[in-house]
Amino acid sequence: MMKGKNRKKKHVKWLLAMIAIVIALTCIFLFQPFNSPSSHIEGTQEEKEFDALQIKGKWSQIIEKYQERPTSSLACRKVMRLAQIQKGLVGKEAIYECLSDSLEVLTSPTAALMMSDVYMQLGMVNMAQRAAFEAMVKTHDIKDNGRALRRLTETALITGQYDLALKYISILEDNPTHRKWARDMRKAVENPDFIEQIPAYQKIKKTYETAEDTFFL
Repeated sequence: MMKGKNRKKKHVKWLLAMIAIVIALTCIFLFQPFNSPSSHIEGTQEEKEFDALQIKGKWSQIIEKYQERPTSSLACRKVMRLAQIQKGLVGKEAIYECLSDSLEVLTSPTAALMMSDVYMQLGMVNMAQRAAFEAMVKTHDIKDNGRALRRLTETALITGQYDLALKYISILEDNPTHRKWARDMRKAVENPDFIEQIPAYQKIKKTYETAEDTFFL
């Protein structure tokens, strides 16, 4: 009898061990770290190059780069289309192409930030806000969130969410890299008319107030 009970206990322990291993392997597969070498979770090198050009407003270089070597990256193609819009090479229908596939394009923090910039340039503030938030969620290191937090601050200011903007500003003020910018934005919260005095924000705010905006299309 004792031997039979011992065998049963060993069998139960073996089953529990196997279940634990299966669960562990499943978790490793499903929740693979964002910085895994086998994935482009931080964004491909190509995306980073297009992103750098977009930040500097090098629209002609973006178009030339794409023409020389077309890319399969959805985010890069959206940035290229924005460049064509900025240079007046395409009609208004190209705007809808930039806004399409809004879920599929957010494949990495870099891609999400690229799209946040695209949406912001087009005055789609809510979509820019959502993409920046996605970038924060996908970024595993809080120190890398400065750019996303700055965008979230901007969108909160433009949409009149001043309390929310202050929360982001408080976080940025603790970061030496973003402290001066954050303090300037705090002045904007204290005096909302400040936004109207900045041409870039003024244009975006006007577009936001008159255009149809959404999180996803």
